[in-house]
Amino acid sequence: MLKKGTKLYSILKFKCPHCHEGEFYKSRNPYNFSSMAVNYDSCPKCHRKYSLEPGFYYGAMYVSYALGVAHIVSFVVARWVLGFEMEFWNFIILVAGCLILATPLYYALSKIIWANLFMNYKTKNDEQLND
Repeated sequence: MLKKGTKLYSILKFKCPHCHEGEFYKSRNPYNFSSMAVNYDSCPKCHRKYSLEPGFYYGAMYVSYALGVAHIVSFVVARWVLGFEMEFWNFIILVAGCLILATPLYYALSKIIWANLFMNYKTKNDEQLND
C-alpha cells in the first residue's frame, strides 16, 4: 500500500511528487520551527519545479482547513463511540490543544498534498522522453 509510485508514499515520506526520490522539504521535521515546511524550489533529483505558478500553495489552505475539520470530527466521533463523559469546555480545550500541537504537521501535509494533486509520478514514457 505504501509503495513507491503511489501518492500516499510521496505524502507520508515527504518526497517529490514526480520522482519520489528527492526531498520535498529542506527539513523533514515539521516541528523544526527555524525552517518549518520550507520546500525546495525544485526537486534535488529530477529538477522538477515544485511551484507551478506564483501563489501556487495558496490552495493548500483549503487542504489544511479540511485536515483541521477532520481532526475535530474524529475527536467528536471518538468521544461518541467510546462514550467519554467530559465537561463541554474541557473537551473543547482538549481538542483545541491537540489541534494546536498538530498544526505544524498539518501545514506540512497540506503543502505536499496540494502538490500531489497537480503533479503525477513519472511513467516509463517520461523516462524515455528525458533520455
